[in-house]
Amino acid sequence: MVKVLVVEDEADIRHLLVEQLEEKGYQVRKADNGAVALQRVKEEIPDVIFVDILMPVMDGLLLVSELRENPDTSGIPVVLVTAINLSGVIPRARELGIKLLLAKPWEPKSLDLVLNQALVPTKGEWDIPAV
Repeated sequence: MVKVLVVEDEADIRHLLVEQLEEKGYQVRKADNGAVALQRVKEEIPDVIFVDILMPVMDGLLLVSELRENPDTSGIPVVLVTAINLSGVIPRARELGIKLLLAKPWEPKSLDLVLNQALVPTKGEWDIPAV
């Protein structure tokens, strides 16, 4: 079973994403900030991580930076889940190897597309589903 970690500080968005992933048959764990997410990853390495950018305690990009420094977690596909303007974020995200984005609010079809891309990686640049 595919293991997914959802890292999102907004409870309603986290709940919605977890619910949609579980309905698709994924095993889902959750965290409300990057520090909690690091602990979850130490307990069990997920197959893919959905991560918000702006969170208290530890933001999403710092979390991904920490994961990339560890050989055991450096290859985990990461999907940014965000509603913010990405112009200032894209260069840093690219440096961290993040190529996938799920824009808030998302359509179920966008979630399916981004999951398929995360689980079958490509060499493409930013994969932003247009639905």
